[in-house]
Amino acid sequence: MPKFTQVAVFAALGVLSVSHAYQFSEIQTLKQERSQATQALTSNEIVSIVDQRLDVAEQRRAQDKFQTLIADYELASPRVPEDRLVYGSINARLTMQEFSDIECPFCRKMHGGLKSVVDNSQGVVNWEFKHFPLSGHNPAAAMQAKAVECVRESYGNRVAWAALDQFFEKTRSNGQGVGDLPTFARSMGLSGKAMELCLQSDAHQDRITQDYREGSRMGITGTPALRILDHKTGRDYLIKGYKTPEQLAQALQQILGA
Repeated sequence: MPKFTQVAVFAALGVLSVSHAYQFSEIQTLKQERSQATQALTSNEIVSIVDQRLDVAEQRRAQDKFQTLIADYELASPRVPEDRLVYGSINARLTMQEFSDIECPFCRKMHGGLKSVVDNSQGVVNWEFKHFPLSGHNPAAAMQAKAVECVRESYGNRVAWAALDQFFEKTRSNGQGVGDLPTFARSMGLSGKAMELCLQSDAHQDRITQDYREGSRMGITGTPALRILDHKTGRDYLIKGYKTPEQLAQALQQILGA
C-alpha cells in the first residue's frame, strides 16, 4: 500500500504555512487516515481536504469569539419592548439615543466608548441604537442596518448588539461594507439562509425609514448624533458629532446635575 512521504505532503500543501500548529496536526491526521485507506490520494485532494478542515476550524474560532462577544453584552436584555435595540437597563434614567450609520468611520470609533459609558453608569444610563444610513454610504449602510434588524428578529436584542459590534469591527467603512451578508452571518454562527430570506423581504424597512425620518426632524444630517433623554425631567438634549467617552460622561453628569 503506497504511503506519502513528508516531502510530498508539504509540496501538496503549497502556500499553507507548515509552521502553524493546527495545520501540522491536520496533516498528521490525514497521513494516519491515509494508512487505513484503500486508494492513494492525489496531491490536489490532500490540499482540498486540508483547506476544508482549516476553513471549518477558522469558522469554529469565529463562532467561539462571537459567543464570547454575546457574553460581553450581558447588560442587553434578550428582548426589549417595541423591538427596540437597547443596551443597558430598560429603567435607566438617561437614554443615549444614537443615530448611527454602520459605514460611518466616526460612528465606528465612538461605538466602544458608548458601551463603556453604559457599563460604568451603574444602571443610570442606557443606549438605544437608531438607524441613520447616509445616502453616500448606501446601499451597504442601509442593507447592514436591515441585517442587524434581521438578527434582532431571529435571535433577540442581545445577539443583535453582538452582531452590530462585529459589523463595526469588520466593515471597510464609507460604503464598502462587509461583503456578502448571509456569508457574514454564517461566520458568526448564525443562519445564512434566514439572513438571505429576511434581506429579500420588505421586513424592517419601515423601522429603518422611521428612525431616519425621526433624526431628520430633529435636524440631524450627519452621523454620529446623540439625543439624550432624561426620563425623570422629560427634557432631551442633542449632541452632534464624535465625542470621547470622557466628553460623554461629562455631558451626562451635567444633565444629571441640571
